[in-house]
Amino acid sequence: MECTVISDERGMIIAIGPAPGPVESSDGDGPALWHELLPLEGQTSQVVDVSDDLLNDPEQLANLHQTHRLRGGKLEAVDGLTTGQASE
Repeated sequence: MECTVISDERGMIIAIGPAPGPVESSDGDGPALWHELLPLEGQTSQVVDVSDDLLNDPEQLANLHQTHRLRGGKLEAVDGLTTGQASE
């Protein structure tokens, strides 16, 4: 599924959410609203494909910032992120 991933300049994951797009109003009346996650200064926002397995596992999703980084427009599993240094 395509998701918006916010990261810092090193690719460290800060936030993940739905891809930008319209959202129907809760009562079903009126035009659809638009939602989009926006990065703060020094951050980047990319729409990337995230596996359904990852999205459907609350524990993996909660630890995404410790287990993955954004590189080349993809989520990449990397060891050692808890120390701030990735081992490659």
